[in-house]
Amino acid sequence: MRQIAVLASAVVLLLLATAGGQTNTTIVAGQSVAGIRIGGNVNDAIAALGSMFDREDTGSGKHTVYDWPLRPFLVIAEKESGRVVLISISLSDQFRTDKGIAAGSERQAVESAYGREFEATDAQAATRLIYDAQGITFFVGKFGVMNGRVMQILVFAPGQWKAITEGL
Repeated sequence: MRQIAVLASAVVLLLLATAGGQTNTTIVAGQSVAGIRIGGNVNDAIAALGSMFDREDTGSGKHTVYDWPLRPFLVIAEKESGRVVLISISLSDQFRTDKGIAAGSERQAVESAYGREFEATDAQAATRLIYDAQGITFFVGKFGVMNGRVMQILVFAPGQWKAITEGL
């Protein structure tokens, strides 16, 4: 009986160590999300997030969108080079910016952390707070429980918001 308890404890410790070692939950404006880097190769993102994803070219034909249906990630890469240009994390409070913002954070917390130098644009269910110079955008909900709270965070190369999002 004691051997079973020792074995069970060892397995739990191994699982915790493995999970802790694999999970990077940091979002850095203009640089990375969970260890996936802006400017990195999309194959690195696929290796990190798994092979179960959907892929679709954008309307402009310049980019390819990769979506993991069982994960809160979406990655956009240049079609020709495979270079990652945008990473999105949706509806997951597991991932936080290096300034403490996550899904569910209030709009005021975003403005306190990132400032008021943003472009606000409205979509049907959210307002986008685009910090183009910093390389980060926050979708803030307009309805229900997410009203006034972050729903989605996008990271991209600073100054490239329009170049990336045109033709999506």
